Amino acid sequence: MSGMKKKSSLLAMLVSMSLLAVTACSGNNATNNASSAPASSAAPASSQAAASSPASSDSAGTSDYPQLPRDPITLKVFIGGSDANKGIWNTSIGKVIQEKFGITLDFITGDDVKEKTMIAGGDLPDVITTGGSVSALVDSLIQGGQVIQLDDLIDKYGPNIKKNTPQALEIMKASASNNTGKIYFLPVRVNKAASSPVPLKSALAGFYTRWDLYKAIGAPAMTNEDDFLKVNKEMQDKFPTTKDGKKTYAFSAWAADPFPYIISYPFSMGYNNWTANTSISATTGDIVDNYIAKDGVFWNGIKFFNKAYRMGLFDPEGFTQKIEQYIAKLNSGQVFNSAASFWMGGNDLVTNTGNANAELLQLPGPFPGYMALYPKDAPGGNLLGPARAITKANKYPERTMELFNYLSGDEGGRLLFTGVKGVDWDVVDGKPQLIGKMANTTDPGYNDYLTSVGTEKLNKLSNLHEAWTAEDGYPLDLKLVIDPATVTPAEKELAQQFGADLYPGQVYDKLVKDGKAVTDSKYFAFTAFVKQMSEPNQQIMVKADQYFLANVAKFIMAKDDAAFEAAKNKAVDDFMAMGVDKAYAEFHKLVDDAKAFVKENNLE
Repeated sequence: MSGMKKKSSLLAMLVSMSLLAVTACSGNNATNNASSAPASSAAPASSQAAASSPASSDSAGTSDYPQLPRDPITLKVFIGGSDANKGIWNTSIGKVIQEKFGITLDFITGDDVKEKTMIAGGDLPDVITTGGSVSALVDSLIQGGQVIQLDDLIDKYGPNIKKNTPQALEIMKASASNNTGKIYFLPVRVNKAASSPVPLKSALAGFYTRWDLYKAIGAPAMTNEDDFLKVNKEMQDKFPTTKDGKKTYAFSAWAADPFPYIISYPFSMGYNNWTANTSISATTGDIVDNYIAKDGVFWNGIKFFNKAYRMGLFDPEGFTQKIEQYIAKLNSGQVFNSAASFWMGGNDLVTNTGNANAELLQLPGPFPGYMALYPKDAPGGNLLGPARAITKANKYPERTMELFNYLSGDEGGRLLFTGVKGVDWDVVDGKPQLIGKMANTTDPGYNDYLTSVGTEKLNKLSNLHEAWTAEDGYPLDLKLVIDPATVTPAEKELAQQFGADLYPGQVYDKLVKDGKAVTDSKYFAFTAFVKQMSEPNQQIMVKADQYFLANVAKFIMAKDDAAFEAAKNKAVDDFMAMGVDKAYAEFHKLVDDAKAFVKENNLE
């Protein structure tokens, strides 16, 4: 890549590392759902190494760096997403952090527009994340001095970060430093795969459909998306209202966020969402320009929702409601399909429907994509989607880095993802295990308990993925260890109906191995080295996002095929008039530069 310094230490590290997997989701994809089911990505207990001792301590006070003050301070952290996490983090985990470090965390939530407004106005919190389109602003944040250089802080206060995420740090130097070769951003969800990967309990995103209703109409076989729409039509016709009389819909969405449109359908077709408003094939690495590729996976997904709308299956409030309303409809049984595995309905859906098998699961057959099916190496984590930065407004950068370091080690990571030792988990018979209320997943109050502990989907504070294997041989998130006793009836029914033994991931695993489905286990090295587009083209893409979100209802509500094609063609013409095609051209040049850099330095 032109202008990039070719340091021998960087190249040696990158040549030898297990390469980064393309991120599955944008920053908003980690939205907290206080009413969702437990995390669904899980390896069977039998696949985990037995532990002879608890995880080694990496708590504050045992490291080599100087002891920092413990007087009470508050750190304001922009984490985006749902308001469920807004404000002072008064959870069990938050209180442990207060006791250990004297730090109270005050979370700021919201969308990209809110964060960009804060950045533009200089009204910065102590920590920001770069989820969504904010990731395009990294160079300008560095140039404007709004985020601080982290190299010295990591050297002094970040031994866990240096030990566990060296590749991620080097990638950030190369790709998110404004060509300075310094570290300004720390990615999240860095992971290391097991030597023999086992399918997780579920894939990550796509269409997750009410299993109980599917069974109620006879569980008809499906081979394509039209079959899927017919199945949803039959379910909606058979169950037109909820128990309390509200009209049901197969599909819904929420306003001011492209998530429903860049995730559900593309992931189901074997694509990941990627930077610069593109989608990337999990099998070939081919890039689709979402807004101007008329026959690409993005517009095909919009057409799918248009067909659903014309069949009476799409909730018209999906264009105006908030994400909290969307989640509430899933959990009440008013909407039959969710967009991701972290919205499965959980105990709320069971309670609200009175059906123990009411659960949102990915149905085999109609679509080929089962993404993020296996825990895999992700030495760069989610790159900039999102990454964290300490801002110039932060008066306590050393203590902030110390906290990040703690949460990026075994002890702090286990706290963050599993809960408090001795209360939520402990070492029992030589093995780390869930205990107490955390182990009782069938309790009606389980979701509320998860919220009170604070483990639910708040994964933007640690460099590490919840599936990261700790030194005791178990994942940081012990909820990911599949206990056959906690597999839900719906999950077991789906597995056995489709020829597996215990859980849905086994079904998808067989489909992938039989060549009937795809997942994103292949790594494309160039993705880690694509530089940011120029500021003018970044702004063009921001305008394109705004245009799409302002007009999405017109596309989905088109009265027939001809009207849809006319609306789509006008949108593409409007995008061209904005200069979106020129922005994409620059992006593809940057991709070509990244591919050339990878090839030149034997990083393929």
